[in-house]
Amino acid sequence: MEFSQARINYKHNYGDKDILPKSFCTVDGKFIENIKIKDIHGTPNEEFYKWEFIYSMIQSGRIPSRDYIGAEIYFPKGNIHSDPIKIDSVVFSDISWIDYYRKYRNDPKDVDSLQKVRELAVEVIEYKRNDKSIEQVFSSQVKGAIKEPDSPFVLGVYYDAGRLFLFKRIKDEITRFDNSLSFPTSQRILEQYQLEITDPYYTIPTLENLSKIIHKNEKADRSQLHIEDLDIVYTIQDDNMKNALNSIMRVLDSVSLSNEEGYMILIQLIAMKIYDEKQREDHGGYIQFYINDEECYQGSLNVANVQKYITRMKKLYKEAKVYYNNILGENKIVWTQEKHVKVANEIVKQFQDYSFVRSSNNDLYQLIFYNFATKFQKDEKAQFLTPLPIIDFIVKIVNPKAGETICDPCCGIADFLSKSYVNADMKLDDCQLFGFDNDYNMTVLAQLNMLLNGDGNAVIKYVPEYGTINQKYTTDKRIVTLNSEMHKSGKWDNWYDETELMQYDVILTNPPFGKNRSLDLSNAHDLEVSKLYELYDKYTETNPKSGLDKGVVFLENAIRQIKEGGRFAIVLSNAIMSNNTWPFVRQWVMEKIRVVALFDLPENVFAETGVNTTILVGYKPSKQRLTELISDDYSVFTRDILNVGYKKKTAKRTVKFDNDYALDPDTFETITNTEGESVLNEDFTQVIKEFKEWCVNQELELKKMFLE
Repeated sequence: MEFSQARINYKHNYGDKDILPKSFCTVDGKFIENIKIKDIHGTPNEEFYKWEFIYSMIQSGRIPSRDYIGAEIYFPKGNIHSDPIKIDSVVFSDISWIDYYRKYRNDPKDVDSLQKVRELAVEVIEYKRNDKSIEQVFSSQVKGAIKEPDSPFVLGVYYDAGRLFLFKRIKDEITRFDNSLSFPTSQRILEQYQLEITDPYYTIPTLENLSKIIHKNEKADRSQLHIEDLDIVYTIQDDNMKNALNSIMRVLDSVSLSNEEGYMILIQLIAMKIYDEKQREDHGGYIQFYINDEECYQGSLNVANVQKYITRMKKLYKEAKVYYNNILGENKIVWTQEKHVKVANEIVKQFQDYSFVRSSNNDLYQLIFYNFATKFQKDEKAQFLTPLPIIDFIVKIVNPKAGETICDPCCGIADFLSKSYVNADMKLDDCQLFGFDNDYNMTVLAQLNMLLNGDGNAVIKYVPEYGTINQKYTTDKRIVTLNSEMHKSGKWDNWYDETELMQYDVILTNPPFGKNRSLDLSNAHDLEVSKLYELYDKYTETNPKSGLDKGVVFLENAIRQIKEGGRFAIVLSNAIMSNNTWPFVRQWVMEKIRVVALFDLPENVFAETGVNTTILVGYKPSKQRLTELISDDYSVFTRDILNVGYKKKTAKRTVKFDNDYALDPDTFETITNTEGESVLNEDFTQVIKEFKEWCVNQELELKKMFLE
């Protein structure tokens, strides 16, 4: 049972009661009865929330049974004769704690029993009823409570009327459990611990996981580890993970491999790790992606233990290559080169304690692409990462389904494909996902992206130079090049042989567009490619200029490549959809497809371009059906997206997206959902709901496409 469901059950069972008949665990070493859980006004008091939390911990399996938790646990404070500190609840690693605790309470001078209680305590919990500031409670109670146990790692919990805050103490340092929420350089408590942001309930570790955290370094021999022994990556901003990434980058720098060569080694090793984990998850056995201390390179490759490690990694590579040939087809790791071995050692060392398979896909996405993919980005090719919230929004609007072919003709790192795969409940087959890009490095990263999301063999193709502007994929799995004589003005089906171009059920894409991203009509090669498009003819007829916006080209490219009955979404410059330069484009679009929706995005949502953007969604009916729809004056769903749920920051030329949370207008605290998560300040969720409601009243074919 989930913690959130357990909370619902508690409220169902006790929400209308004033008295809890009996405590769910011992209170100061004994069970008590008739506990008041409402105040004189009938409102839940602090006791109500205390027992709600304890009940939910037990019911959700966070602790094996009530025997592992105690309420109102007293510890001496300073001098033995001074008033003790009372902790609202404490979780212990062993049920023997209760015997030691009772002995200590009966005899406060029994220091041996007290010491055992301190050693067994691994989690402390404080409760409130939303009538005190989190900053005050943290400073006055949580910080003091978390220091009482003698465990090297202690979890600190503050539960305030459903709001959850998790802290940890490692030795003498106290931080948020999620280190991404810690800013130790700040002098303000509220900012230092990001106390306005709550933790979701699912991040509460089980007692088993707590034990693993405490004792994770006990196994010196990593050859005896199973996938369950590896840590889950809860957030990319975790201090340990940040340190791991920094260590890898330092080694890459030290051997002059902070380049494509080094990053390809990184990518291939990650693919090997994912294969290893998936094999152990499916078939059991010990993890092979590891390195023991004695196997590390120390100046010579001619050492038995070093060669033992290299042999193990070569074997793992050979096995993984069978499954992930697109990534591992060409071996980039030269095991006879010392610098390659140094890099491989560091990558394995830093990642070996973490499970990629069991971690959040979004966290792994950030791990790979926000830290390393930017090294491949080339501004002149307009290669920029599309923020995940926008990707997710578009996929949910268009709704790719099992059995459909999905394509991104300029896929970059294949976000649209990976999200489509996840959105379709992973029921899409490899052969149904198609991605193309004119940068080889991006296609490799795209394969890795698909692998991280559960599908490592999608059809991802490298198409150099102009990419899919002039190169197309055929039904017999070839890349062919259009020419301006045979295929002028969109006559792409004009072939002398049996060549048939592939068409798709769904196209999702964010192509290059805007200033400096045009086909130069004064350039002979660009001109020849432009002539492949009907919109080139209309452009030169109506408003001839030196450059044809690639956004216009990719718009026609998408419309021509979707099947009759297919649908698409494309991110375009707002200018294409609104200003006086491009009315012929809009007219042409209306003659080819049924426009379904237009979504205007906020300024600088793609801050690299500085271009205002619009998402165009449509589907392609038959010519006759389109005529009927136009005659019926069909409606178009339009919305302005004002809030996207993130704030874009750029540091050292690396783009980062920080969460932007919704605030309660009265308290200025972050709003939480049923899972205890802080709610993002975004319009996407509401707009998706409104769009689906609008679809209900539209034509049958539209309803089938976007709702089923």
